[in-house]
Amino acid sequence: MNNWKKLAVAVMLAGAVVMIQGCGGNGEEAKSMEKGKVWKAATEAAYPPFRYVDENSNLVGFEVDLLKEIGRRTGATIEFRDMPFDRLLDAVAGKQVDMAIGAITVTKEREKLVAFSDSYYRLSGYSLLVKKGNPPVRNEEELAGKVVAAKRGSTSEARAKAQNPKEIISMDHYEDIFKALEAGKADVGITGDQAALYELEHGGSSRLSLSGTIPTEDNFAIALSKDNPQLKKEINEALKSMMDDGTYDSLAHKWFFVKAADKE
Repeated sequence: MNNWKKLAVAVMLAGAVVMIQGCGGNGEEAKSMEKGKVWKAATEAAYPPFRYVDENSNLVGFEVDLLKEIGRRTGATIEFRDMPFDRLLDAVAGKQVDMAIGAITVTKEREKLVAFSDSYYRLSGYSLLVKKGNPPVRNEEELAGKVVAAKRGSTSEARAKAQNPKEIISMDHYEDIFKALEAGKADVGITGDQAALYELEHGGSSRLSLSGTIPTEDNFAIALSKDNPQLKKEINEALKSMMDDGTYDSLAHKWFFVKAADKE
């Protein structure tokens, strides 16, 4: 990797900051969840290195390993269900699934619909991508008057809409954003830093350029039903134990450095 790519990987790994809080009890909490339980987890399987379908048709990624380890520590098996990102929270609120994981940013608006676990990742920023050779878009203000490709239902889409763009092209997957840029259908694409880095490291740098960033401190967390505080308690306790014993750091290194950069 060249220097800028090494720096980008290092920044992204440093961004994996967790916000685990203590999990106190009031003496009246329900008994621990029954061992052997199956948890239905909704996700959108198209956001490497967080989660994606590999060449063997297996769902893999940082969030997949993270949730499987939480399940192992709490005696639960995880059953993943793939669905569009903008349906994840509704699936949780409607109790179609027990939880949703998918780089979901905690916002006050979303907290009206679902509960959230403690944060397991802090996003360091949004990346602005352009087709190679096109004029750069360096910051949030320069989105004004541009045709912007963004992920449907995402906080990055909301940030772009607030800048008076010429048009927002809402995409279901980040891969669609990259294709729109390459085809000249959008002036700029806005993605999470991890999605941009992964795409550039895996062949995208020949077609796309990282032209700017938008700083943020969005926190990702697992979405849960408001009616199941015991599940939230068990997940938070498992997350904290992973932070304490180094398991989280190992997963972050695996997916945000080794896998993201194809480094053996």
